[in-house]
Amino acid sequence: MFKKIKETTIESSKSAKNYTIKKWKKYIRKQALKKVETQLLYLQKKASDFSKDEMRELIAREEKNVISNLRGIVGMGTVLTLLGIPKL
Repeated sequence: MFKKIKETTIESSKSAKNYTIKKWKKYIRKQALKKVETQLLYLQKKASDFSKDEMRELIAREEKNVISNLRGIVGMGTVLTLLGIPKL
């Protein structure tokens, strides 16, 4: 009986983890696409001016930037929480 409960708990935690990872990847991709679109507007160019590989490269770079920004935000939130300062 305990073995069955243990297996069910492990499976549900794995599915929750996969769901969370999938959602975060989707969020990061959306943010990166928005930033790339904004950059293209500033450059006064269209997405069709770039090859698929160039666009993938731009998006990958922006994804890295989004991830680093998220790390900074989460890190600051953690430090503020440890200091007892509520969320601003």
